[in-house]
This record gives sequence, structure tokens and C-alpha cells, in this order.
Amino acid sequence: MQFIHPLFLIALSALAIPILIHLFNFRRFKKVYFTNVRLLQQIEQETKKQSRLKQLLILLARLLAIACLVLAFAQPFIPDSRQQKKTTGQRAVSIYIDNSFSMEAVASEGKLIDLAKNRALEIVTAYAPSDLFQLVTNDFEGRDQRFVTPEEVRKRIDEVQISPSSRTLPEVINRQNDMLPEAAQRNYDAYVISDFQKTTSQLLSAKPDTNISWFLIPLSAAKRDNLFIDSVYFLSPVHQPGQPVRLQVRIRNASEETFEKIPVKLTINSVQKALASVEAGKNSTNEITLSYTENTSGTQYGLVEIVDYPIVYDDKFYFTYPVLPSIPVLSINETGENRYLSALFSSDSSVHFTNNPVKQLDYTKLASNALLILNSPEEISSGLAQEITRFVNSGGNLVIFPPADGKIDSYNTLLALFNLGGFGSIDTVKQRITAMNVESSLFSDVFEKNAQGKVNLPENIDLPLVYKHFIYKQDMRSTTEVLFKLQDNQPFLLSAPVKKGRVYLFCAPLDESWTMFPKHAIFVPTLYKMALLSNSVPPLSYVAGENSNIKISSDASPETNIYRLKKTDADFEIIPGIQQFGSAISLLTYDQVKDAGFYNVTKGENQIAGLAFNFNRRESDLTCSNISELDEQIKRLPVRDIRIIRETKHSIASEIHQIKQGRPLWKLFIIFALIFLAAEIALLRFLKQ
Repeated sequence: MQFIHPLFLIALSALAIPILIHLFNFRRFKKVYFTNVRLLQQIEQETKKQSRLKQLLILLARLLAIACLVLAFAQPFIPDSRQQKKTTGQRAVSIYIDNSFSMEAVASEGKLIDLAKNRALEIVTAYAPSDLFQLVTNDFEGRDQRFVTPEEVRKRIDEVQISPSSRTLPEVINRQNDMLPEAAQRNYDAYVISDFQKTTSQLLSAKPDTNISWFLIPLSAAKRDNLFIDSVYFLSPVHQPGQPVRLQVRIRNASEETFEKIPVKLTINSVQKALASVEAGKNSTNEITLSYTENTSGTQYGLVEIVDYPIVYDDKFYFTYPVLPSIPVLSINETGENRYLSALFSSDSSVHFTNNPVKQLDYTKLASNALLILNSPEEISSGLAQEITRFVNSGGNLVIFPPADGKIDSYNTLLALFNLGGFGSIDTVKQRITAMNVESSLFSDVFEKNAQGKVNLPENIDLPLVYKHFIYKQDMRSTTEVLFKLQDNQPFLLSAPVKKGRVYLFCAPLDESWTMFPKHAIFVPTLYKMALLSNSVPPLSYVAGENSNIKISSDASPETNIYRLKKTDADFEIIPGIQQFGSAISLLTYDQVKDAGFYNVTKGENQIAGLAFNFNRRESDLTCSNISELDEQIKRLPVRDIRIIRETKHSIASEIHQIKQGRPLWKLFIIFALIFLAAEIALLRFLKQ
């Protein structure tokens, strides 16, 4: 037992007063003489014994009444076993309200977000008016960094709304760890009110401050069923007008129920393109294919949607992608053009082909192309090598044909910048290409596949002859893929990813004296697929409520460098941050985009790009940790002053009072004091001498 006001125990010295009164009772007795006192003497002795017993009982009642009254003013209590830090003094209290989308789930008393706000208000009432409070939500707003009075925090709690921002429990606890010590108080309490989704609430990954008392308040929904669109992707990254398109839609059922014939609708540029239905078993993921045909070029705005209640924020998936009318391809030649390349690309309307002598090359225009072809220029200057490296690192594709008679060391210097190998001596042994990697994406849709979806080439397939070639020296740091292989297992064509781009490396120039490859039928699909796959594929969508990094191509216009991000169907516009790396530009949203939908990037009056934002699907799986699972995680934490406040018939405020103040006993001592006073009165009245 402990005391809130132990100084009141000094008043126990008042117990000496009734003791002194009892010891110094100076009442005088009158003597009466009798002739025979034998019988009276016996009666007198009996009366003195009764009087002494009565006085002792009265004294005891008075002492106990005074003692109980003093103890009641000292406010004794039995400390709660969960309380480990002192309870007196001004306190700084941090309250986290989970306002993510999962808090839209419904409990028996209403939506979880409303219950969370009510619990937060109850917490405030459990503290003294002099205590200071800080509110934390998933938005991590700047205005919530300071500590305010109880009245101010109540107003802030009423303003809390559902937010697209999603935070993990370690992020929240780190936020409270950082903010609470900034308060001037020495006593800190932190509350976490959440549904504790398993996807975000990994308590073991958190590091709660040992100087803070932690309280977890879990909320539970009555039903946790949710069907949602997880993601979408294309089976082919190449998009051209008039070409068929297959879109894969991944739908997830995060519930114990089975859904049948759920309609799935696809619209492109607000025009319905496909309609299908899907069946989803409990706790399963299904994929369906939606097919349609590209009709127009430019940015395409796509929307896939289903119908599911009550969680509806993840029933729509927005995406955008570009359909280019032509693919810009630049061939860098020594002097004249290569007739094979010109014959392949010049007559194709889907490719914008340009020939340029290396000595007349404008480096600033390299970034405007999707594919660069080094058509055997005699030398690669250091300036050109630097610009090509920047081009490939930013996502461009490069095809290299070595020169028949040139400075091969300059090519090796360029390849070294990509951590690739280099060209060695010339092998003059006549050989035939004997192996082709048909599993590569470069040859997908080029050859017919069997019923198992595999390509089986004939054993005696006619592949090009190679009269001479450079021997390729492999670099152990590179991850190359051999596409064409010669009879002696030497590579003829290699492919290697380099940061965001790709390099295709031939071991011979496009010269008939070196190889029959430019005259062979395989030449056309090989170079054409290199051009098609060179289109950079931007993300189909970004996540709303996060700091997105959006890559766009830079233009050389001298006008203002201010980009704007505008929502297509609402009066919303921001100026994103800009980071420029050579010819590439990154736009930073700084968490300013809060709503899902379509957005346009503009510069002046020109539209630069079309973007799509979706809400984070991390909140879509409503599986939550129960109290026993949270208890198990708490036991494994090094912090001991952390506990769960369970839902009981008592209010949260009374639970907090019991934890902070233990079990108060002052009422019990008041009752005992009254009982002993009543006993004294009874002794005085009914035990007469």
C-alpha cells in the first residue's frame, strides 16, 4: 500500500489526545459509610471492572476512527501491477489515432475511426487540466508536432478524418519516440489506437523508448471481408495504334467468403473496352485477362473497377501509359548511312529513323531518341562516350556494331563504363550461328509456340554465316545474356542490362565481308524488336499519399522551368519539386497528392505527361492481430512498461485511472472511520454504569 499524500500521516500524532484523556481522568467519587460493607464491597468491585472495559472500548473506537480519518486524507492506494513509473507531476501525453482506410470497417458500435476518436477523448478526460497533449495521425502533419492543452487537443481529435496515408507501427512509435522528449515534462505517456493490421503492425520491429509508458488500445471490426483490385500489368510493354492489347488484372479476396460472378469493367479514355466476371475463393488471388485494341496514340487513361462493400477505396485501379505513333531511332555512322538499316526502318511508319554522321552529331538531341545504333564509327570520343553512358543509364537502349577498321580501344573504353567486357583479336575462321536464345524477350512473338507455350526450332535451321568476328572478352562483373552463339561457343550477339537501359552488342559490323547476318531473314525481327523494346515503360501508376518520384523527359524549351501537376476531374493543382540529372527530370510530390485518379503534368500550356495515382493496397488486407498475438509480441520486447487496454464494461478513463493511481482505498477508510464513530456512540449510550 502506498500514499498519494504521505505527509498527512503526521496527523496520526493526534492519537495521543484520547490516550491522555483516558489516562488522566480526574473524576472524584463520594464516600458512603455502611455498617456492613462485605456485600457492597463485592458490588463495587464488579462495577469498576465494567467501567474499565467500557472506557477501553471507547478509547479503541476513538483511536481507530481518528487513524482511519487520517489515512483517508493521505489517500492510500494499492499500486497496479502494470504501473512501473511514478504517477505524480505534470505529464506529456502522445495519442496516435490510426486514420487509415482500414479504419472504415464497421464494428457493433459504428465505424472504427469514430470509435478511435471517442477513445482518444476518453483518454484526455483521464488526465489533469495541466497536462499537455500531442495528436499523431498517419498524415504526420506539422501542426501536430507541438503539445497543446486538453481543450485544443479535443478540437483536433474532432477534425480527424480518413486519410490515404498508411504508416507502419514502427514508424508511428519512432515518431512518438522523437516528439515526446521535446516536451518539458519528465513523465511521458504514449497511446496507440488502431486495428493493428498484420500488414502494418509488426510490433517486434519497433523500438519503444524505455522512458515512456506505452498503452495499446486495439479496436476490432465485426466483419473483415474485402475484395479488391491488387494490381494490373500488360503482357507486352509494346503499344502501337491498331495493335491488340492484353491487360492482366490481379484481384484478391482477403476474406473467408467465396465471391462468384463479380463484374470487372475496363474503360480506356472513358470508353468501355472490356467487361468480364471473376470468381474468387476465400483468401485467394485470381488473375483475369482483358483484351482490347489500341485505337489512338498519345497518353491512354485506363480504369479497372469492381463493386464491393463496405471497403470501396480499393475497388478502382487507375493507370496510364503512352502509345507512341512512332519510335525515334538514331543511327550514328562514320560518314554515310548503312543501306540495311535504312531499308529496314525508313519505310516503316511506326519508326522515325534518322541517320547522322558522328562528326555532325548534336549531343543535346540524343535523349529524344529511344534507340541509339552505333553503326561502326571509327572512334568513340570521350565526350560521346559520356553522353551515351548518360543516355543508357537514364533508360535508353544502345546497339553497338564494332568498326571493321577503327580504334577498337575506344569501344572497349565505352564498354568498360558499362562494366561489360571488350573486343579482343579478330577470329577469321568461317563459322555459322548455331544457337539462338528463343526464350529471350527479344524473340517473344517471333516464332510459333507449341501447345506447352515453348518454341521448338528445327535441328537444321538455316542461320547466318559469319566469316570473321571479334572475340569477346567477358567481364566477371557483368550479367550478359548471349542471344546468338557461334559453332565454337563464342558469342555473336549479347544483351546486358545497364541501370535503367540495355546494351545490345554485336561482335561483327554490318558488313557482307564479315557476316551474312544483314542479308538473313532473322535480321529484320532482331533489329525491329530492339526498336520496339527500346520504348521506356513508365510506371502504370503511383501511390497517393506518398512522396512519389516521377521521371519525365526534359525538353529544350527556353521558357519557364515550372511544372504543374493537375487533377483532370477536380480543381486541384500543385507545383512539384524538381530534380534534374542531365537530360532526365524527376518530379517530387512531397505527399501532396492525397486522392486517387488521373493527373496531368504541364509546362506552360503544354502537356508533358499523364499520370495515375492509386491508394496504397497495404490497407486492403483487413487481417488484424488479436490481443493474444499482441501479448506474445509484447513479451518478446525489451521494454516492460507497455501494456494493452482491453475493451471492458468500464470506460477507458477509469482503466487509465486504475493503472495510474492503482486501487484507491480512501473511501474504504472513510467508511471505517464512520463505523468506529458509530461504535463509540453506541458504547456511550448503551453500556451504562
